[in-house]
Amino acid sequence: MTKILVTGATGFMGSHLVEYLLSQGVKRKELRLFVKKGESLKNLPDSDFDIIESDIRDKDAVNKSMEGVETVYHLAANTITDGGKYKDYKEVNVDGTQNILDACEEKNIRKFIYFSTIAVYGLPAYVGEIVNWNETQPKKPTEAYGESKLEAEKRVIETHEKTGIPYIIIRPTTVYGPRDYQGIFELYKAIEKHYFFMIGNGKNKMDYVFVKDLVGGAREAELSKYQAGDYILGSGKPTTLNTIVNCISKSIGKEVPKFFLPKDLALAVSYLPWITGKLVGVKSPIFPNRVKILTTSCYYDVSKAKKEIKYHPETPFCKGAEITGKWLIGNNQI
Repeated sequence: MTKILVTGATGFMGSHLVEYLLSQGVKRKELRLFVKKGESLKNLPDSDFDIIESDIRDKDAVNKSMEGVETVYHLAANTITDGGKYKDYKEVNVDGTQNILDACEEKNIRKFIYFSTIAVYGLPAYVGEIVNWNETQPKKPTEAYGESKLEAEKRVIETHEKTGIPYIIIRPTTVYGPRDYQGIFELYKAIEKHYFFMIGNGKNKMDYVFVKDLVGGAREAELSKYQAGDYILGSGKPTTLNTIVNCISKSIGKEVPKFFLPKDLALAVSYLPWITGKLVGVKSPIFPNRVKILTTSCYYDVSKAKKEIKYHPETPFCKGAEITGKWLIGNNQI
């Protein structure tokens, strides 16, 4: 029986992808989940899956996982951390990806779907405003995580050119939804604990894509006729920071924070706790890059994905925020 391999299957996006594939008629016995050894399986519907617990840096385990596989969704990665060095990401994001690509050779792989990142284009904290960037934007990552993902993209393309293995590269914008314990989760906590305050006028626009829209788009890419391509998958409808804060506050029954700081003042103030935190080894909740991110417009054009793979993000931010808020409250996360 042919298999669909999902790496990083217990993570935020990976677990939603597994659920989505099942909802679309894929049988459990058709799925093989590559899970980092020792990682919790709580995000999966249950443990009744073909699971390989290992590490994508282990070539033998990767080769074993590829037996009978015809489709690969590769999500496993060392994700972004503030100030990480390239060496912190290379072993997993580059070498691990190469292991999977090597294992695909001589196999009848129908499609290889690689989850990359919009960080390959550079991030707003470093490049300033990002308005309707699309896939033609020059790839100039501004930090080590983006560099490692761009190098992995190059390996995917090189393998395609060498072996003909069809591929799709997915570059999600900021993803949110249930089971996200990074990104937007921090904003929920800050609003719930009453230590969030608005920086700037809140009119800047941001690109949050609901996780179910993202994984649905990845599935459309897999089923599409295209044998080589790259797609930005975002919301298609950028949302102002004011709206984001209002929707999150409403979703958890909290008042919208009324205190705010002008952007320039907040940026100036942010350097002291940031420097102090570095000296004592504690991450400050406010630091220069966070101020820049919260006050800069950053959104992308998804026209290519809509046209070629019929990508159709359906979830307005307030609806996604409501679903996420209910999940957080129901699971005692805030």
